[in-house]
Amino acid sequence: MIDRPIIEKSIATGERKSHLLKTDPGRYIMRAVLAGMYLSIVVFTYWALQEGLHDSPFGKVIASAFFGVGLTMIVLSNTELFTSNNMYMAVSSAEGRTSWTATLKLWTVCWLGNFAGAIIVALLLLGAGTLTSIAPDHALYTGAEHKVHQGALAIFVKGVLANWIVCLAVRLAMAVKEDIAKVAVLICVVFIFLYLGFEHSIANMGTFSMVMLGHGGITFGEAAFNLLFATLGNIAGGALLVGLPVRYINPRPDDDTPGLH
Repeated sequence: MIDRPIIEKSIATGERKSHLLKTDPGRYIMRAVLAGMYLSIVVFTYWALQEGLHDSPFGKVIASAFFGVGLTMIVLSNTELFTSNNMYMAVSSAEGRTSWTATLKLWTVCWLGNFAGAIIVALLLLGAGTLTSIAPDHALYTGAEHKVHQGALAIFVKGVLANWIVCLAVRLAMAVKEDIAKVAVLICVVFIFLYLGFEHSIANMGTFSMVMLGHGGITFGEAAFNLLFATLGNIAGGALLVGLPVRYINPRPDDDTPGLH
């Protein structure tokens, strides 16, 4: 069965995003900043749960299950997340409804907006005294150190896997109508990448910003190294493993490619 309506919805979403950035960049950037803020406060909660429940055999399960709340907040609030846009814009550009140049521009602006949101939340947590009140061996700090001390290939592949899962969650949520069903899909699927320890560039922005403003433990260069390869992996995972394959297996009705009907 060809699921063309999902593709059309993805294309329309990509077109709307590109049009908004072109005609009202301030509003688009604000949506990207808000998405970075939403995800970052959930990131901090994830690390706090990891720390608070470290003696429980279910600690990692609970923390990983909670993380899907971040993507749920972004989807239901209609804000802009770089990683899900890797899927949307790949589909709309492959269909010729947006240009690849416009896609690269949107990805760049969204990435920077998400980063700004992550820094804002880190600054707010610093101002509240939260980052400096936790111990240097808190899960936030040890988790960040583990992330930056991986090799480039490991970070890249984990980035591919992370956004394959995230974009799959978004794609599946598009197939259901009720909000409660969307929430269930997003939380359950996103759980996979957190529990398995994959690399999500925007989540890492929040983690690294908090660590560098708190007790430290990682350098700017180490954080940039991780973000570079995690971002490239996220693009590959969202565009090449979800966006383009889903578009290919759900062709237009007038597509005469053998085997696609």
